[in-house]
Amino acid sequence: MKDVDGDGNYGFRTIVGLLGLGENDWVQVRHDLLLELNNHRDEYVVLHESHKRVEELTHILSYFEDSPSFDCWMTMPDMGYLIASFYNVVLYHLSLQQCLTFLPLRSPPVTLADRRAIAIGFVNGNHFVQVQVVLEADHPVPSIVVLWRVHHHPYASEWENAYVSRVQKFKDNIGPNVATREIFHVVDID
Repeated sequence: MKDVDGDGNYGFRTIVGLLGLGENDWVQVRHDLLLELNNHRDEYVVLHESHKRVEELTHILSYFEDSPSFDCWMTMPDMGYLIASFYNVVLYHLSLQQCLTFLPLRSPPVTLADRRAIAIGFVNGNHFVQVQVVLEADHPVPSIVVLWRVHHHPYASEWENAYVSRVQKFKDNIGPNVATREIFHVVDID
C-alpha cells in the first residue's frame, strides 16, 4: 500500500499514482473525470437516477484548489464508474466495509494481456490509498457493481466474462460484514 498526501485531494492523488502519473497531477484526474461526466451526462443521470447527483458530482470534480472541503472529496462508488470508463481500466475498490469491481461502461474489452487493473483502498473511514498488487492470473475479485450490469453498453458486455468465477472465489473468502454491492434496498421491518 502507498499512502498519499491527505489534503482532501487524496482520492484523486491515489488514481494518478496508479496510472503512473505524479501525485501532483491530481488536477488532471479531476479534469478527466469531469470531461467523462459531461460528455456522457445523460447516461450518468440514468445510472444515478438523479440530475441532482450528477450536479453534486460536477461540483466535486470542479474544485481545482489544494485542501478542498469535505463536499469536494472523491466519493465511491460514484467515481468508480467515471474512473473505469474514462481510463478504460478495471478498478477494484477495497475497504473493510465494501469491496467492488468497476468495469468500463462503453468500450469493448481489451485482451486480458492488455487489460489494466488498478486497486484503491479506503482506510480509516476517510482516506484512500494506492494498493500496489501483483495479481496472479486467476486471482479473486470483488463483485462487479450492480449498476454496471444494468447500464453498460452492449458492446461492453464481454468485460464481465473473465471475472465470473473469480467473483465467486472472492465471495467464498470474505466475511459477512463486507458489502459486495454498491446499493441496497432498505426494508421496513416494523
